[in-house]
Amino acid sequence: MKKLILLPLLFTCASAWAVPNIWDSEFGQGNMNYYIYDAKDRLLRISCNSGAGLDYDPYVTLEIGNKTYQNTDSKYPLSLLLDNKTAISPPGSTGSVRGSNSWNKLVKGISKARRIDVYLNNKKLTTFTPPKPNIDEVAIEIADCSI
Repeated sequence: MKKLILLPLLFTCASAWAVPNIWDSEFGQGNMNYYIYDAKDRLLRISCNSGAGLDYDPYVTLEIGNKTYQNTDSKYPLSLLLDNKTAISPPGSTGSVRGSNSWNKLVKGISKARRIDVYLNNKKLTTFTPPKPNIDEVAIEIADCSI
C-alpha cells in the first residue's frame, strides 16, 4: 500500500511538463514505471516489478487529478482497447494462470499499440496515440514486463 501512495508523489512534478501522447519511463522503488499523459493531464501508468520483491505484483493505474483507478481481483473498472482490435482488462493480480496470461497479453499488446482507448466503468475516458518512433524507443520495452 505504501508503494501506491508514494508513486503518485513521484510523478506529480512530471505532469507539469509532460508532452501528451509520449511514453516515458522511470525506475523507482524496485519498479520500472512506464507512463503516458493525455492532453487533459490524465496519466496511464504501467508498473513492472523489477526487483521490488516477490510480494509485489505489476499493475496498471489511471490517474485523474488526485484520484487513482486500478483493477482488483474482484473489481475491474479499467479496460483498454488496443488499436481498435484487442480489448483487455489489466489483471488485479498475477498469482494465477489467468492473471499471468492476461498481464502478458496486456504488456505485449500495449508495447506496440499506436492507439490506446481507456475505459473507466465501461465509459471511454481518453485515447492515447503515441507516435511510432516513441513506441519503438520506449513503449517496446514494456513487453519485457512479461511474467
